[in-house]
Amino acid sequence: MNTPKSGEFCWNELVTSNVPAAKKFYSGLLGWKTKAFGKGIDYTIILKGKTDKNGMGGMMKCPKPGLPAQWIPYILVADVDATVKKTVKLHGKVYMPPSDVPTVGRIAVLSDPQGAAFGIIKPMM
Repeated sequence: MNTPKSGEFCWNELVTSNVPAAKKFYSGLLGWKTKAFGKGIDYTIILKGKTDKNGMGGMMKCPKPGLPAQWIPYILVADVDATVKKTVKLHGKVYMPPSDVPTVGRIAVLSDPQGAAFGIIKPMM
């Protein structure tokens, strides 16, 4: 697989009320494997196979109770803060403002003017 470039999709995240049920469903359906992100962090990495170490996505419990389960695709960007400002200028919305995720990078969750949600990320180098 090629390394994603700025402006390309690079990660997929499932936000759900029941992570164990989601793990069971997707493992049974697609053969995905999962592993814990790390100590003290309630996040699951999705692996494509037994030998994949980096993952292709993740699963987490929805931080806002009552919201439906949903997939959030992440797009690689050069500057999260500048992309958030440009989103607002173009009449998009900010669902989660820029924040740093230790050992991962800087992220935000946005939507286009029609309401389609997506994440952006600038990974740590």
